[in-house]
Amino acid sequence: MKRKILSALLVLVLFSATGAVLATFFITHSTATLSRLVTLHQIGDLRQHLIISIQTVQSDLYTVHTKLGQKIDTVVDNVSKLAESARNCTSCHHEPAVTADIQAVGGQIAAYQQALSYYITASANRERIERLQLDAAAIGDQILASTEKMSIRASENLEEMTRTAMQKIEHAKAVLFSTIILSFLFAVVTAVYLIRSVTGPIEKMVSATRALASGDLSHVVPVADRTEFGELARHFNTMSNTLRNNYDRLLREVEERRLAEAALLESEERYAIAASGANDGLWDLDLRTDSIYYSYRWKSMLGYVEEEISGKLEEWLDRVHDLDREQVEAKLTAHINGHNDHFECEYRIYHKNNSLRWMLARGLAVRDERGTAYRMAGSQTDITARKSVEEQLIHDAFHDAMTNLPNRALFLDRLQQVVNTANRHPEYFYAVLFTDLDRFKFINDSLGHEVGDKLLIEIGSRLHGCLRPGDTVARLGGDEFAIILEDIAAKEDAELIAGRILEAVNSPVEIDGHDLFLSQSIGIALKSDCYECPEEILRDADIAMYRAKAKGGGCYIFFDASMHVSILKRNNMEADLQVAIKDFADFVIHYQPIMNLRGEHLSGFEALVRWRHDSLGLVPPNDFIPLAEETGIIIPLSKWIIKESCSQLQCWQDLYPSSQPLKMSVNITTRILMLPGFVDYIEVCLNEYKLAPESLILEITESVILDHSTETEDTLRNLQKLGVHIHIDDFGTGYSSLSYLHNFPVNGLKIDRSFINNMAKSRENAEIVKTIVALAHNLKLDVIAEGLELDAQLSTIRGLDCNFGQGFFFSKPLDAEAISLWIVEKSMEFAGKPPAEEVHG
Repeated sequence: MKRKILSALLVLVLFSATGAVLATFFITHSTATLSRLVTLHQIGDLRQHLIISIQTVQSDLYTVHTKLGQKIDTVVDNVSKLAESARNCTSCHHEPAVTADIQAVGGQIAAYQQALSYYITASANRERIERLQLDAAAIGDQILASTEKMSIRASENLEEMTRTAMQKIEHAKAVLFSTIILSFLFAVVTAVYLIRSVTGPIEKMVSATRALASGDLSHVVPVADRTEFGELARHFNTMSNTLRNNYDRLLREVEERRLAEAALLESEERYAIAASGANDGLWDLDLRTDSIYYSYRWKSMLGYVEEEISGKLEEWLDRVHDLDREQVEAKLTAHINGHNDHFECEYRIYHKNNSLRWMLARGLAVRDERGTAYRMAGSQTDITARKSVEEQLIHDAFHDAMTNLPNRALFLDRLQQVVNTANRHPEYFYAVLFTDLDRFKFINDSLGHEVGDKLLIEIGSRLHGCLRPGDTVARLGGDEFAIILEDIAAKEDAELIAGRILEAVNSPVEIDGHDLFLSQSIGIALKSDCYECPEEILRDADIAMYRAKAKGGGCYIFFDASMHVSILKRNNMEADLQVAIKDFADFVIHYQPIMNLRGEHLSGFEALVRWRHDSLGLVPPNDFIPLAEETGIIIPLSKWIIKESCSQLQCWQDLYPSSQPLKMSVNITTRILMLPGFVDYIEVCLNEYKLAPESLILEITESVILDHSTETEDTLRNLQKLGVHIHIDDFGTGYSSLSYLHNFPVNGLKIDRSFINNMAKSRENAEIVKTIVALAHNLKLDVIAEGLELDAQLSTIRGLDCNFGQGFFFSKPLDAEAISLWIVEKSMEFAGKPPAEEVHG
C-alpha cells in the first residue's frame, strides 16, 4: 500500500513538473521578445530625438542672421545635439539594412556639420554666407527626409514584432492553464484511487470488529490484498480464532462453576429464606476473637448499609438506649456464663435517623466440652409496631377517643392516688370539679353530631388551658367533664379556677360557620376525711353540678352535706313519678280562667297539672316537671295533659256555648315538640273532641325558640297551618328578640307575673309592660297579663289596652268541678254584657 501511494505521488509530481517546464520555456521565449520590443521602442525614441534635433538646427539656420547681431552660440549648440543624436542612433543594434541606412544618415549628418561649420566661420561676405546657409539647409532637409523614412519603416517593423510577442504570450498562458487543469484532474483521480484502496479494506475490518463485538467469534475477513491491510486481516482472523477457542474453554469453565455455585446458592437460599421469612436480623458473636457478624437485615433494620457497621460488639451496644444498655449487657453476660438457658431481651435502640426502635433480641451460645461458650448466635426482631399498638391500646383504654383527654377509668385511678396522698398527708388539699355544658343536647340534636363532637373537642381544649401543670381534666361521657385540682392551698383556689373555666367556656365558639354561645354548670367537691374511694367525691361533685344547673346554669356551687337530702328526695320522687305515670291516676289538672279585659267576660283557661303524692300532698309543677323533663316522663305526661284538656274544653264549650268559643292553653316543652308525629297527635285530639283548631293554644317559653332546631321550627309551622295558636309564655324573662316574633308562627304574648307584680314598685317594670303591650298590638298579637292579684294592677293593665288577663284577682287554679261552680257563680256578672271582639294573630 505504501508503494501505491508513493508511485501515485511521484507520477503526480512528474506531470506537474513537465507542465511547469513547458510553461517556463514559453515564458522565457516571450520575455526575450518583450526585451527586443523594449529596445526597438528605445531606438524609435532616438530617431524621434534625431528628427527633433535636425528640425531645431534647421530652424536656427533659417532664423539666424549674423548681421542682425544674433548669437551664433545657439546654432553651435543645436548642431552639437544633432551630432550626438546621430551617434546614439548609430550605436543601436539593427538589422543590416537598417544599420546601412543609419550609417548613411550619419554621413549626411557629418556633412551637415561641416556645412554648418563653414557657414558659421564664413567671412562677412553676405552672398557667400547665404550660399553656405542654403547648402547647409539642403543637407539638413536630406537628413530629415531620410530619418522620417527610416522611422516609418521602424514603426511598421515594431508593430509586427509586438503582434508576434503577444501571440507567444497567449500560447504560454494556454500551456500553463492546461498544465494546471490536467494536474488537478490527475490529482483527483489519484486521490479517488488511494481512498478506494484504503477505505475498502478499512470498512471490511470495521465490519469484522463489529461482528466480533456482537459475539460472532466465527467471523473471518477475506484476504485478497498483499498490502498491509492484507496482513492486518490475516492477524485479525488469527485473533478471532484464538478468541473463539478461549471462549469455548471459558464456557466450559463457567458451566462447571455455575453447577458448583448453584449447589452453594441452593444452600444459601435455604438459609436466606429462613432468615427473610422471619424478617429478623441475624448476628453471630465469636467470643474467642470478640468479633461479631451482623447480617444485612440486621443493619438495614437500623437504617445502615453494609459498610457503615463494622464487626465489633460495641456497634450494637453503643446504639442501645442508655436506660436499656445495662439490662442488655447483664442478660448477655448471664447467658454466656451459663446462668440462663437462652438470651432474650427487649430494648430500645437508636435508628440512623436518630429515632428509637423497639427490638427483641434472642440468642443461644455454643459451648465446648468443658461448657465454656466460644460462640453465640441469634436474631434481632423489630417490635416497634407491636410496642406502638400496646401503647396505643393502653392509651385508648384510659383516654377519650374524641378529645384525647383521660377517660373515667384513668380519672378515677388518678383521683384514687390523690385521695391516698391526702389520707397520708393531712395538709394535702385538693378539689374535684364536675362540669356539664348547658343546652348541649339541643346543639347536638339541632346542628348535628359532627358539630357537637367538634364543640366537645374545643371545650376540652379550653378546660385544659385553664388548669395548672399537674392538674387533670377528663371527659366522663357526653358533655360531662371532671377536673382534679391537686395540692391547692384553699377553697379560694378552686373558686378562682372555676371562675376562669366559666369565663373561657362563655366565649363564643365558631364551628362550621355556626357561632355558638355556651355556658357551663360546675359542681365542686373539696377534700374531706370521709372520702375513701374516688367514686364518692365524684358523686358529690356531680350532685353540686346538678344544683348549679337547677339554678339556671352558668355558675358553680360547692357541695355540702345538705345536698344529700335533696338528692335522696329527688331519687325518691323520680321513683314515685315512674309509678304515677303508669295510669296517671295520681295526676290532676287545675284550670285557671283567662278573662277578656275589654268585655269583662271569660275567654278560656290555662291547664296546670298537679301531682297528688301520697306523702307530699299536692305537688306543684315546678317541683316535678324539671324531673319529668330530665327523665323523659314529660312526653307521655304532656300527651295526657293535652288529651284531658281537650276533653274538658269540649265539655265546657257544650255547657256554655257563646259566639266566641272558650279556649284552652296548654304548656309544652321542646322535648314534646321534637317528638315525631306530635302534629298528627294534636290533630287526632282535635278531631276526637270536635274542637276548632283555634280553640287550642300551646304555650312555649322563649328558651324553646332560642334553642330551636329545624325540627322544632317545622313542628311550630305545621301546628299553625293546622290552625292551632302559639303563645310565648313568660315573655320578657328570657332572651327576648324581635327577630323570632317575625320569623316564628307566634299568635300571642304572655307578660310574666314578675313584671305585673313590680309595676307599682318600679317605673322601669311599668315601662316594660307598656312596651310589651304596644309591641303586641303593632304585631297584631294577643297579649295576656299573667299574675293579676290587685285591683290597681287590673286598672293599670286595662289602661294600657291589654287584651286578656289571668291571676288570683279572678280565680286561683281550680279543678274542673270547682271551675264549673265558678262559672255558674260568675255567670250573673257576665249576663247582659255583650262579648267584646277578640283579636287573635
